[in-house]
Amino acid sequence: MKPLRTYILLRNFALSLSQPFIAFLSALSGLNGEALAIISSAGTVLPSIVQFVLGFVRARGKQLVVIGSAIVGILWVILSLIPFSSIIFVPLYVFLEASLGVSLFGWYLIMDTVSTSSRGKVLAQYSFYSTLGGLIATLITGFLVGDDTALVRPFFLMTGVLILSDSYIAYKFDVDYEKPPIKELKVTKEFRDFLLITFTFNVIWSSAWPLFPLAQVYVFNMNFENVAIINTISGVSTLLMQNWVGKLVDKNRKLVMFTGRLALATFPLAYALSTSSYEIYLANVVTGFTNSVNSTAYLSYLYDSSKDTRKSVGLYNAVTALGDLTGSSIGGITAQLVTSYFGVVQGIRDMMLVIAVLRILASLFYLRLHEPVKA
Repeated sequence: MKPLRTYILLRNFALSLSQPFIAFLSALSGLNGEALAIISSAGTVLPSIVQFVLGFVRARGKQLVVIGSAIVGILWVILSLIPFSSIIFVPLYVFLEASLGVSLFGWYLIMDTVSTSSRGKVLAQYSFYSTLGGLIATLITGFLVGDDTALVRPFFLMTGVLILSDSYIAYKFDVDYEKPPIKELKVTKEFRDFLLITFTFNVIWSSAWPLFPLAQVYVFNMNFENVAIINTISGVSTLLMQNWVGKLVDKNRKLVMFTGRLALATFPLAYALSTSSYEIYLANVVTGFTNSVNSTAYLSYLYDSSKDTRKSVGLYNAVTALGDLTGSSIGGITAQLVTSYFGVVQGIRDMMLVIAVLRILASLFYLRLHEPVKA
């Protein structure tokens, strides 16, 4: 299993050298409106859509990981060579994120095989390798780039080269898995209600995503170092809270699902009311709780409310992607209009406050879910 550990550690180290800074860099380069909305949501929307589509075809895990990783590596190299404000930057990044979806789907298939004997222990082990590698890389980029945007190019190039190397490591995997295609999409009532609530919340949740990089640039005058600190605090907090949150989910899943969504109001509130970057750092401690809930409680409910896990994961990915894309587009376009009328700083703060209230209200829907009888 050594190639698997090496692959996931190197993959997330490489991606974390560059990916956490893309939205910030885009806002710094003058992107706004729909273009910034696409950049901000591409990392969640495109992989989810690709994985849903791949669910309908016969797929081999190892092949998808190798091909997807190779394409991703090549695209990072290309992005390191073109101007950040270039008209082709956004389309290339969108294609890159779609290719990441291909490699991720292949990885999930392989993990399904590897973790058969002990799901929690094995998946937690690989998650630890992934998160640890990413934390180190983000700090390296943030502190070395600082205020000099041009210095980020070598890190894009490094990401590309490392991912290409990772594609070769994936070729050496000694485990594979072939998934039969999905044939029909019938779902239980509990799962249908869960998807509807998820879509509604994700529209509201993602509407703030284009605003965060704008706030970092224009309200708090952050640099790459500040962004790296935010991501590092989030990562460390997640590592520390994962096991504790898992125990809470077993005791009262529905309450944890509600509080996990409710806590997401912390971030727009922080950006709306904070006076310095230090308050933003403090708010991101909550990320450990929200991330841990997101990776346990909702997946747990998803599994128990559906008869076919692979089908339900595909549908869940499609619904979250649609909600994320819709909300992010609404947020990006609205931000462009509001900031042009009220000014950038006031407009962003006012929108963040409104979104925080909407997140609080939308989280209440999770209390209406019925605990399913395990399908």
